[in-house]
Amino acid sequence: MSSYYVVVHKDDDSDFGAFFPDLPGCFSAGETEDEALQNARISLRMYVEDLAEDGHELPAARTLADLRDDEDVKAALKDGHGFFVSVPLLFADKKRRVNVTLEPSLISAIDAAAKVAGTSRSEYLATAARHEMETQSGAVSVGVARPPTAAAKAHNTSAASKSRRSQKASRADKKRETASA
Repeated sequence: MSSYYVVVHKDDDSDFGAFFPDLPGCFSAGETEDEALQNARISLRMYVEDLAEDGHELPAARTLADLRDDEDVKAALKDGHGFFVSVPLLFADKKRRVNVTLEPSLISAIDAAAKVAGTSRSEYLATAARHEMETQSGAVSVGVARPPTAAAKAHNTSAASKSRRSQKASRADKKRETASA
């Protein structure tokens, strides 16, 4: 699960502002801290979905320590008028099978509720978990698969390059074996 920090701040004679230092152009505002934060979550979802739709990479998230050294963040936090909030991202990635242990009566209740909702047990549990995470931790559900990050792309390129070198070396070994035989 990825998380990005949002900085919520208030300048004199203005509403609250919120911005994601690692996501250029991803910002929002609101009359209250809560409204600015809720609007920031909406902006984050739209930003990530637009990146994925356009085929762009998702910028890597920096650590809190790194963000504290950022000049824009320092300016927003000056005089104690700002704060950080970590916002987890939940992507619509490929599903995986997992084993879950529950009481039989709970399983029966889940199955009955899923039937009423017209969905499967798995989908019902995923929806309930997603809703709980959004409610309790402020997670943002994104309706796309995870876009690649620059770090992941570099890793994949490196792995692919290593694989190609290995294949070339293997072919060269076979040619030497054939030539010496």
